[in-house]
Amino acid sequence: MKRTNSNKHLLIVLFLILSLVFTACSSAKDDSYDKAATTTVTTETSSPSSAKSDAATAKEPATTTTAPAASVPESVPDAVKESKTDMAALAGESSMLYEASFSMKDGAVTDGLYDTTAPIDDGYIEGDDVIIIEPTARPQVKAGILTAGEWNDNRNFDFIKNLLNDGQNYNYKDFFTKWDIAPFNRLAIEITDTNGNFVQGANITVYDSNGTSVWKGVSDYEGMLYAYYSLLDTAVMPAKVTAEYNGVSVDYDVASDDLKDSSIISLCIDAQPKAKTLDLMFTIDTTGSMGDEIFYLQEELQDVIKRVENDTANIPVRLSVNFYRDQGDDYVVRPYEFSTNINEQLAYLNKEFASGGGDFEEAVEQALANSVNEHAWDDDSIKLLFLVLDAPPHNTKENRQTLIDTISKASEMGIRIIPVASSGIDKDTEFLLRAFAMTTGGTYTFLTDDSGVGESHLEPTVGEYEVEQLNDLLVRLIEKYIG
Repeated sequence: MKRTNSNKHLLIVLFLILSLVFTACSSAKDDSYDKAATTTVTTETSSPSSAKSDAATAKEPATTTTAPAASVPESVPDAVKESKTDMAALAGESSMLYEASFSMKDGAVTDGLYDTTAPIDDGYIEGDDVIIIEPTARPQVKAGILTAGEWNDNRNFDFIKNLLNDGQNYNYKDFFTKWDIAPFNRLAIEITDTNGNFVQGANITVYDSNGTSVWKGVSDYEGMLYAYYSLLDTAVMPAKVTAEYNGVSVDYDVASDDLKDSSIISLCIDAQPKAKTLDLMFTIDTTGSMGDEIFYLQEELQDVIKRVENDTANIPVRLSVNFYRDQGDDYVVRPYEFSTNINEQLAYLNKEFASGGGDFEEAVEQALANSVNEHAWDDDSIKLLFLVLDAPPHNTKENRQTLIDTISKASEMGIRIIPVASSGIDKDTEFLLRAFAMTTGGTYTFLTDDSGVGESHLEPTVGEYEVEQLNDLLVRLIEKYIG
């Protein structure tokens, strides 16, 4: 019995010594991240903190802190909040970590939990604004959780024209014109072949009376192009349309009746159809404010990509995933070239995590310019660019010009920009994104509150729409645009 007590005393002494050694080691800080051991941050559990600040209020820059008494979202597993797991040991079991970044403003947490799917050895876990809560395996999140709606302004042009003419509640034109974009006047042009079939992929140019090109675009799955001829100059009037497909061209002189919103210019081209290919791109905001939905979006987009790959087995598919943050972050734009190696692109998608940002606006214009101009889009492919984001670009003269140049080029190339508006979008941003979709022949999509995931989602100023699962909606759109 005495021997047993002696052993217990010895064990207690050893435990105290080891605790003192561990505490001393934890207190020693190095400027570089030590992969062999990390300091455990103990936090108090309370109700979830808002993952986003008010869209109209700029966020304060993050401040460095070692052990804040901050709220941790309830979605964090207890093991993450309380465990003392050694990070180096975990690295042998899982390459995925939780991470939390807090923007401290008067002691309040304005950014919530988000994950990193980056391996420790890649050195992604660094930066003064980052606090490691605890490492753990990525939580199991299934696709089919996020909910969304769609609204196509080109197919509902009467609705938006009525908005533009109605100044009783808002001056809706201001939402567009503050970005120097005026999608108010257009020509609706339809291309068919001699058998009455829609011609997809016809290159269409609109000229003014001086023979100057004022808009270029590519017909979609219904043979349609909506040419916003006065987008850059409201005084421009169209005089002539030329359509070309597979070596055959046709000209048309624009009449005054063609300028009416209800008018459609119908052109016929006697040409053989081309084989279809798909260039599919996702350009994703990965700033800290995306943290409330990044887990789910990654899973939803994976599901979309895999389903499209399976459903379009007879159509060659190239995929590109791209990510962006803002000036001063670890990166501004992180692009990946188009590839037929879908699994490789999915690995890039899963590797990214939400971090940085700081203020409300992000580097949207740079991301779009890179996506449109710096990738080898196939000339004859069906081109879809999904822009996933929760904030607008910085509204400067230079950025406004970059946006105009980019969407004009996207229309000319036939790149359909399809925004996916996440939580945090405000009205200005909604209408800017709708302008992207309108002028490039895309459509506007938006997450809704029906899933219960993330912060509040803005109710768009649109007509009646159907709430769908986000993954189902995106697959439906992709396959519709393929035709």
